[in-house]
Amino acid sequence: MFRLFESITGFFSGQRHAHEHYTGYSLAEGIDRVIQGIDKKLCLVPGYRKKLQQEVATSLQYIDQLIDQVPGVINVSRTAFVSDPVVRAYFSTPDTLQNIFSCGNEIKTFFEQPENNQLDECCALLCAEKSERTISGMALEGDAIRRDVMQMAISFSDYKVLSPASDEQGVRNGIKRCIFDGLITYALQHIANYKIERRDLMHRRRILHAQLRNRQASHNGLSAMLAEAHFSPEHNDDIVTDELRAAEARLNTMTGDKDVLSFYLDEIRKVFAQPEKFIRLNQACFHLNDMGIKLEGEAADSVQAVCFSELEVSNVMKRVVAIIRYNRNEINCNLG
Repeated sequence: MFRLFESITGFFSGQRHAHEHYTGYSLAEGIDRVIQGIDKKLCLVPGYRKKLQQEVATSLQYIDQLIDQVPGVINVSRTAFVSDPVVRAYFSTPDTLQNIFSCGNEIKTFFEQPENNQLDECCALLCAEKSERTISGMALEGDAIRRDVMQMAISFSDYKVLSPASDEQGVRNGIKRCIFDGLITYALQHIANYKIERRDLMHRRRILHAQLRNRQASHNGLSAMLAEAHFSPEHNDDIVTDELRAAEARLNTMTGDKDVLSFYLDEIRKVFAQPEKFIRLNQACFHLNDMGIKLEGEAADSVQAVCFSELEVSNVMKRVVAIIRYNRNEINCNLG
């Protein structure tokens, strides 16, 4: 993590130039994807590319260094399931492992492409959802077996195999592009929420103005006499006026119709200026038995720790990720 901090501070000190090509997207590609992915009308803002440049570069740099922290390649195969506790931690059986990589389209399509005909193996990103649940089991205490012991079971589901490539770096580049697109999705949701709020505030403001006009016109009539039986008209007017002022004050912070695109661009820049607030890579290690039960104390001493990397983009995705290597000869889909 210190290396990550060092690289980011180096970027801000000018050691990395704005025109440099990142291993995910280039700076120009990143800016184009932000505009295309959020609102094409943002290109009507004068100087929009220059305004986005620093913030997009910050996110590209952060993602670059973050994904480089994902551990190296795991070889997956039926043989590895027997010999490697890391592989056993991810998959319940060797058949499950084989079908995940053999029955999906990503790996098969990659090997079928003409430029990959001579490749015997490929690398890819494995994504899975990690579940932790407490179950009742048995544990050995001394020479006695104790029943009804509460234990933590760790399992995985919803497997996805993505971004196959000829080597590890190609997979990392694919992950970096995917995570940058995930940040765009977060920014899009952020702007969509503002648009909904602005629309609702403008609608509410029209209603409040109409209420004030109607009440002011009726204060001297019969309706005012009836209203006074329950509420003071001045009290009602104060409530409406206060709510109207609050709505207008909030709308003023979001600017008028003429400048709303500039406002949205500024909000997007805030997201991309602080990617660490929205993108996280958490690593955790456990001592697990072959049933996926978390071991502690003396029981954990004889078992190799298994470490997982969990990648999260706020409100978009949260998955355990691993870079794997798979051999063409292992492909054998058997769902029967």
